[in-house]
Amino acid sequence: MQKGRFKVVIGLTGVGVLIILVLVYAMRREQLSTVPPPSANGASTQSGANSAGMLSVQIMKPQRRDVAFTLTLPANVSPWYQATLYAKVPGYLKWMGFDKGDAVKAGQLLAVIDAPEIEQQYQQAQADYAIKQVTYDRLYSVWKENPDVIAKQDVDVAEAAAKAALHLMDNRRSILEYTKVYAPFSGVITARFADPGALIQAATGSATQAVPLYTIMNLDTVRVYVSVPQESAFLAKPGVPVVLTVKEVVGLELKGTITRTTEALDSSTRTLLVEVDLPNKKRQLRPGTFVGATLYLRQHPNALVIPPAAIVSGSSGNGGNSGNGRFVFVVEQGQARRIPITTDIDDGVWVEVTSGLTGSEDVVVVGKASLTDGVRVKAAPYNLPAGKPSSQEY
Repeated sequence: MQKGRFKVVIGLTGVGVLIILVLVYAMRREQLSTVPPPSANGASTQSGANSAGMLSVQIMKPQRRDVAFTLTLPANVSPWYQATLYAKVPGYLKWMGFDKGDAVKAGQLLAVIDAPEIEQQYQQAQADYAIKQVTYDRLYSVWKENPDVIAKQDVDVAEAAAKAALHLMDNRRSILEYTKVYAPFSGVITARFADPGALIQAATGSATQAVPLYTIMNLDTVRVYVSVPQESAFLAKPGVPVVLTVKEVVGLELKGTITRTTEALDSSTRTLLVEVDLPNKKRQLRPGTFVGATLYLRQHPNALVIPPAAIVSGSSGNGGNSGNGRFVFVVEQGQARRIPITTDIDDGVWVEVTSGLTGSEDVVVVGKASLTDGVRVKAAPYNLPAGKPSSQEY
C-alpha cells in the first residue's frame, strides 16, 4: 500500500516539473520573439532599421576638391657655398681679423702669415731679373749699332735669361701673395681654427696634416637635400612643389620647388637625391638643420572625391564581373544600389573617384556593412568629421 502511494507522489512530482518546464520555455520564446534580431555590426536592428524593416544609412554627395599625392621625408640643409680655408705657404700666423659669426665680403683680407724667407726670395728674384734685363738691353744696343762686334746668339741668350728671371720673379710674387688669405666669396665665418702666433703648415701636399684657418659659408641661399625612395623617384622631377617645415619652429612653412636631381639612384640606398634651392635672407634655415620636406608629387585640381569610409573592397558579385574591386552603395528611390568605381589619389581624408560616379549620386557612408543590392533603406545626411591629409612621419 505504501509503495503504491510513493509511486503516485513520484508521478505527480514529475508532472509538476514538466508543467513548470513547459511554462518557462513558453515565456522564454515570447521574450525572444519581442527582441529584434542583431544587425551585421552586432547591434540590434532598432538602431539600423525602422519599424517598417528598412535599414538606416547616412549618405552624402561626392564633392569637388583639390587632392594631391604627397610624400613627407627628412631633409638636410646645406649652404649655397662652403669652403674651409688653408694656408698655401708655411709661416707664423701674424694676424686674423675675424671670428665666428662675422660677415665678410668677397676679396676681403682675413688673415696674414709672417714668412720672411718668402719675401727674401722674392727680393732676390727681383734683383736677378733687374741685372739680366739690363744685360740684355746693353747687348742688344751694341748689336744694333754694330752687328760685327757681338754675335746675335749672345743677344738671344741674354734675352732668354731676362725672360726666365722675369717669370721667376712673378712666381715669387705669387707665392708672397699667398701669405695673405682673402675671402673667396661673401658669407659668414662659421668656424675659426687658429690664433695669431700659431705655426701654420702649408696645405699644398695634404690638408689632413695642416691646420685650417676658417670655414666660411654663403647663407643667403641654402640647398635642401632630400632622398626620395625608389618607388616614388620617377615622380620627383624639377618643378615639383615642396613645403619645408621645422618641428622646433611652430607654424613655419617654406615653399619651394625641386631645383635639380642626380637623375641616378644611389645603388646602396636605392634613393634619388633631389635638391631644393631656397632664398634665406632672413636666416630661417641654418646649415645642418634637420627639416621635413613634403613633396607634392601629383596634384589633381577639382577632382571628384568621396570619404574613404564610403568605399567597400571585395568581390564584385551580383552578376558583375568576377574578381576583386572597389565599389560603393548609392541610394536611388529608397533602395541601395551597388556601383563599381575606380580610384586614384588617396590623401587620407578624401579619395579621388575617376570612374563610376558623376557627382549627383547619394553615396552611403555609414551603414553599408549590412547592405545588399536592392535592399530598401532609410537615408539621413552624413556629417563629415574633421581631419587632415595623411603624411609619412619622419
